[in-house]
Order: sequence, then C-alpha cells, then structure tokens
Amino acid sequence: MTKPRILVTETLGPKALEYLRQHADVDAYDLLPPAELAPLMDQYDAVIIRSAHRLTRDLLQDHPRLRVVARAGAGVDNVDLDSATEFGIAVINAPGANAIAAAEHTFGLVLAVMRNIVRGDAHVRSGGWNRAAHLGQELYQKRLGIIGLGRVGRQVSRIAHGFRMEVSAYDPFLSADIFQAHEVRQVEQLEDLAAQSDILTIHTPKSGPHLDESLLRKLPHGAIVLNVARGGLIDEAALALLLNEGHIAGAGVDVFTTEPPKPDNPLLHVPHLVTTPHLGGSTHEAMVEVGMMTARGVLEALNNQTPSNLVNVPIPDLPEQNFKNLDRAVRVLGGIFSQLNEKVSAPLVLSLSRGLNPSVRPWLRQAALAAFLQNRVDERVNTVNALLIAERQGMVLLVDQEHRAVDEPRLSLRLEGRPDTEIETAIGPNGVILKKLAGIPVDLPWPDRALVTRHHDAPGVVGRVGTMVGQHEINIGQLHLGRRDPHREAFMILTLDTDPPEELLNELQQLPDIQEVYAFSHF
Repeated sequence: MTKPRILVTETLGPKALEYLRQHADVDAYDLLPPAELAPLMDQYDAVIIRSAHRLTRDLLQDHPRLRVVARAGAGVDNVDLDSATEFGIAVINAPGANAIAAAEHTFGLVLAVMRNIVRGDAHVRSGGWNRAAHLGQELYQKRLGIIGLGRVGRQVSRIAHGFRMEVSAYDPFLSADIFQAHEVRQVEQLEDLAAQSDILTIHTPKSGPHLDESLLRKLPHGAIVLNVARGGLIDEAALALLLNEGHIAGAGVDVFTTEPPKPDNPLLHVPHLVTTPHLGGSTHEAMVEVGMMTARGVLEALNNQTPSNLVNVPIPDLPEQNFKNLDRAVRVLGGIFSQLNEKVSAPLVLSLSRGLNPSVRPWLRQAALAAFLQNRVDERVNTVNALLIAERQGMVLLVDQEHRAVDEPRLSLRLEGRPDTEIETAIGPNGVILKKLAGIPVDLPWPDRALVTRHHDAPGVVGRVGTMVGQHEINIGQLHLGRRDPHREAFMILTLDTDPPEELLNELQQLPDIQEVYAFSHF
C-alpha cells in the first residue's frame, strides 16, 4: 500500500517527525518560504503548518489529493475553515497539548503575585531585607473562579484542589455532569462568579467573554485577576485603573491585546502586576506534545478515522476510548444501512439510546451521513462535508433520543415510517455489536469482514452458501441467522477471515432463493 505524503512547513520537533516518518513519506522544513507553498499543494495528502503560513481558499481549492491540513498549535486562525469544510478537507490542531503548561503557569503567576516573589527578589538584590513589607497571602481556602472549563480550565481546577481551594466555574457550553466530574461548582451567570471569587482566572478562546470595568468592579475588594489565555479578553485600561485604585490587589498577565505590548500600555505602569511574554504554553514538554498531538491527528484522519482534535467537525467531549467505540458504531451503522437501502424515498431517522449524552448528537448526525453517503456519490465525502453534500442531495436526517432503558449505548438508523429498514448497533465491552438487521433482531459482535445474504427462508440455502464460500478457500469464523417468519425473508451473516472476491459474490447472487448479497469490510 502506498504511503501518504505529508508536507511540514515549519519546525515540528524530532519526535513528531520520527513518528510521522514511520507511517508516511515526509518532506519537512525548518521554515518553508510562504511564497513557495502554493506550487507544492498538489503533491501531498496532508500539509502541516504553524504560524508563518496562511491556508486561504485559493491555496486549498482544486487539490483533489489534499485530504488533511493541520496547524501545530491551539488555534486555527490562519486556516480558512469554511473553505476546508466545503472541500472535505479535515482540519487538525493541537488543543490542550499545552494545557498542563498553561495551568501551571497560571499558578506560577498567582503565587508570584500573592507571595510578592518578584518584588521580594528585586528587594533582596538591592540590599534590602524587609520581610514585613512583603507579607503575602495563602491560596488555602481561597475562592477560585474559573471562566471556561475547557482543557486548561480543568487542569487549573485539578491543581486548585491540591491547594484545597474552593473552586467554581462559569462555562455556558458545558453540561452539569462535566462540572460534577471535575468537582467544580457550576455558576450560571458570569457576574455572580466575579462577585464570589477571591481569584478570577479566564481560560477561553478569543470568542470568550470580555471582562470590562463593570464586571471587574463586581470582584470583591482585594481580588486577584489572571489572564493566561488570549490577549484582549480583559479590558487592559480598566484593569490598570482598578489596580491603581486598589480595588484589585494584584494581577498576573501573560498575554496582551497587542504583543509585544506598546510602551504606553497602562498595565506596564501599575503596581502589583506580574507579567510574562506569552509563556503560558511554552515548555519543552508542551512543545513535544503539540507536535505529537498534531502528528497523531493527521495520521488518524488520513486513515479515515475521526481524531479527537478535528476542528471542522463538532467532536464531543468524551473519553478517548468511548469516542473511538462510538465512532466505529456509527460507521458500521451507516455503512450497512447504505448498502441494504439502495433507494431512499423518505427521511432517515437516527435514534440514540437514553444513556448517550445529547452533546454527541451534532457529531453523530454528520458521522452517520458520511458513512451512508461514502459510496453513493462521486465526490469526496467525509464527516467534514457530509452535511453540505446531504443538503445538495436533498437528503434529510432526523435525530431523536429514545426513552427505553438499555444496558449499553445504542444507535439505530431507519427510514421514517419503515421499521423493517432499521439497523441497530450497540457498544459492548469488547466492541461494536449488531443488534438489528433490517428490523430483524440479531446479536453479533461486528467483525472486520462480513458477508451478508438476504434470501428466502428455505431448506438448503445455508449449506449451498457455505459450500461455495469454502470452494473459494475462504474460512468462515461465525454464522448467524435471522428471519422475520418461517419461510419468508431471512438474513445470513458470515464472518470471514479474508475479503470475498467479486467472483464469489456474483456466483452467490445466482443461487436459488438468494435475493441480495452484500460484502462489508473494515468500517
């Protein structure tokens, strides 16, 4: 099998490059001149950039080979996401690879502020030894307010629990169970979080809330403010004003609206502020993990898997193995349904069992459409562009949540009003289980390869099919039968050790009582 080709336009790190080269042919540059990128775009399956290049619509279009682009960093401001989605190009980044580094830096700043570490250092170096003038505060039992309980916010909460702080957070995009899982008290209104926080720290993208003077004044007198997220999230003039007034006792700032900050930035001229030059995610370990997370995501996308760091698909926040299991379950579901239902004359209905969190619905909708459309259209289709292609095809997919109680997460797909078309998969302890085939109950761990016949339930059919498969020297692992009623329509599922050749499928199709033959491989 031909290895994919990957272009790396800037330094990625030796560990990530070594990992990529185990699975792909890689051309890597310390810094490819941006003007030289356009002529190379046709030659690669994936392109990895950092900050020196912009992947615009002009660069992304008309490259049928290009399937993945990645930015080795947390943001994707220099990638045209809308165009990439339209062209079915997966966009990868490395969110949270520096989460531990950013969280630790947050506490580095807050300790520097509260224990007067920077001022104390300068005092000793100048010959002083006035301990009373540098009396500090403890973190113990202080009320920490976190704005944004994403990857960094969760790491901040973990460290805060170690200091035995009282931790609350505001994040309107997360369900209550996320807060509970991280032992963080959920606060519904940002103003309420500010009013009850001795220390307020923000960890959101640029689209997060803007902390203006009105909100900052809601903090208790003597509070501490921290920004190790994005410049511009805090009104710098307002923060400087409140520091000068003493309403805010101290601040730690790693990022600025303009970087580097201009000499007249008011924050550079106020007391009780500790600042660093955007060092939050800058550790050796974080740089290695950024490269590795990017490399893993690119290779997974090239192998038709769904990486958790895929940007232009609404990936749910699930443990990695849970996500991989659900991803395979929906691929099996959509792939089987597509082959068994050549003609679609009604809306599709995707049903989720009660145990599945509603947050998975947007992604599952796209993933089910992608699996269904995979072999039905000539253009590239994947989870990235499945919604766009479905709309062009006039397809409708409805999503509902079932209320029945089941032991394991389940998904089903059917034509609206046609229970006889329903395919159902479940996630068991050892992988994906097929629970229904065309409305007929089955219970079969889904294999890598399967041969399925739709046939008339009559004597001798099973034997003739098994004999013919054996004549082609293909070993049968398991055989499973299902039927609606005796002597009517039935299904037979054979798990195989090797892929069946087209010749075998044609021969089986000619057997008496066989209506349809389907082959499935490696969903």
